[in-house]
Amino acid sequence: MVSGAREIDRRLLASFATVLDYPEAETEHAVRACEELVSASAPEAAALVAEFRAFAAERPLGQLQELYTAAFDLDTLSDLDATCYPYVGHHLFGESHKRSAFLVGLAERFRQHGFSAERELPDHLVVLLRFAAACPDDQLVRELIEEAIVPALERMTAAAGESDLPLGGRRAYLRVLEALRLALARRDRELTPLADAGGPA
Repeated sequence: MVSGAREIDRRLLASFATVLDYPEAETEHAVRACEELVSASAPEAAALVAEFRAFAAERPLGQLQELYTAAFDLDTLSDLDATCYPYVGHHLFGESHKRSAFLVGLAERFRQHGFSAERELPDHLVVLLRFAAACPDDQLVRELIEEAIVPALERMTAAAGESDLPLGGRRAYLRVLEALRLALARRDRELTPLADAGGPA
């Protein structure tokens, strides 16, 4: 089933993928597109995207790139702030054989649909969002979102609003992750579990 709402979902996934990728010149346009796409269905998410847009607009591209790297690099995270690592399988399974099976399962689904993760691991959040935006298999996309992406986002954003520190790079990107979680959480949840199979069904 591909409806108007479904098409908006695909555009939303692609826009968030660009916003959450390494900043480039088109990032500003993608942020505005995200804000517009979520404004009607998830105004709270739109407000978070707008907050990030204002944060990014005040900084030159080079500085935003440095902040991005610091926000998503596991080596820069502390025990109190270890939430932005962008690998979904890490948040679902830790560094275990289950994550390895998840990666193998994703790589196979990518191959079946002619999709390439290029030089990234298949469970990178941006890669999964781009695959979900392009994949014609609606059931697989629903499973990826509800059984992998959303649970990982819940772990990544669990402490997003608890700090009173000024908005910095990591907290700014946490706003985007929380906006994505809110936007995706509106979907239905009548899905097949993934975790027992180690990957998408």
